Amino acid sequence: MRRRTAIAAAEWAAVLLLAWLFVQTLPVYTGSRTPEEAHRLSEKSFHYGPTAVARKVVAPFDKDQVVFLGTYKTWFSADTVKRRHGGWVPGDGVGGVEIDPSKPFTYSWSGSATHDRLMAFKFYGYVSDDRIAAVELVMTEKKSGNVASMHSPIGEDRMFLFLWEADNGNNGEWQSVRGLDASGKLVYEAKLR
Repeated sequence: MRRRTAIAAAEWAAVLLLAWLFVQTLPVYTGSRTPEEAHRLSEKSFHYGPTAVARKVVAPFDKDQVVFLGTYKTWFSADTVKRRHGGWVPGDGVGGVEIDPSKPFTYSWSGSATHDRLMAFKFYGYVSDDRIAAVELVMTEKKSGNVASMHSPIGEDRMFLFLWEADNGNNGEWQSVRGLDASGKLVYEAKLR
């Protein structure tokens, strides 16, 4: 009887050891440890880049969202990564937009759901015209009808980014995006409506 008990105990010990090893080697994905690592993996999985990161911007409305503005060959991108469950994971915008050198600036935008009934919006671009020192996004607020604008100075990276959060379906209506010179005079305007 003792021999059977010893064999049964050894079998159960082996089963428990194998179960423990299986659980320890499960590929549980909690994300990357840093936003930079998540950005690199995001580009790698999309077969884009690597970009020359021009700027890393933490969203003013959510410290768990980071946008990487960058260029790659004749493209620009605004890749978003988000902190989820303790790790950093890809968001949106990893794919680039081709720069059109015949235009004063090239732009794109995206929006993604954040929390309950909220949307995070991102309007970004690349400036080709050296006369443009700032970019302005002009919008009309839906509720009040007031005209509001956001302003972004252009630095050495020649890129601009506007980030904001709004109620789902209650975003302002975009009127135009303007390129301004150093004195604030209009150089170029693209109507968005």
